[in-house]
Amino acid sequence: MLKNQLCTLPFFYTLYNRATCRMPYANLTPVFTDAQLQLALQQINDCRTQLPFLVNLTPKERTGYLRLGTNAAAFFSKAINHCQNNPHLIPPFLALAEWQNDHEVYKRLEVLLAQVRVLEQAIADTVIALRQENTVAATTFYKTVKIAATQNVPGTDTIINDLQPMLPGIKTNRKPKNAKAEATKQEV
Repeated sequence: MLKNQLCTLPFFYTLYNRATCRMPYANLTPVFTDAQLQLALQQINDCRTQLPFLVNLTPKERTGYLRLGTNAAAFFSKAINHCQNNPHLIPPFLALAEWQNDHEVYKRLEVLLAQVRVLEQAIADTVIALRQENTVAATTFYKTVKIAATQNVPGTDTIINDLQPMLPGIKTNRKPKNAKAEATKQEV
């Protein structure tokens, strides 16, 4: 029987090993040491140091400006071009050199932001994939311990009591339905 066919059998799907039903990224074995983490964090800090002018907007500031949509970059470029070609129309309070600098920095940061977003998405996707790998391994172990507990294997009850409260949807201090009815009868 092929591994993929095992997924169709309820017993194997729930008890055997969900590893046979994983997505294409299954069986990730990344190598990312503490030293590599520290180096990556240092490089992020170095990047922040290269950008000392970055600002931190409030939620209100993020939404309280005029949005030009997808044509914003083209609008900015054309407006600067028209200013350069028609200096007599530039208002005296508008510093063209500052605006040009702001526009150039804006374009460079847009390039950087696109790369950071790609990196952020790749990290987020990898974290999700690794979380799934951990979930499959941990739940497989937990189910194996539960099966072993039915055979009175020593130590399994302790493991179950330690892990069970962390599983979603499983309550540890449930009263039997009849116990609640008995408590109500005793109060009356």
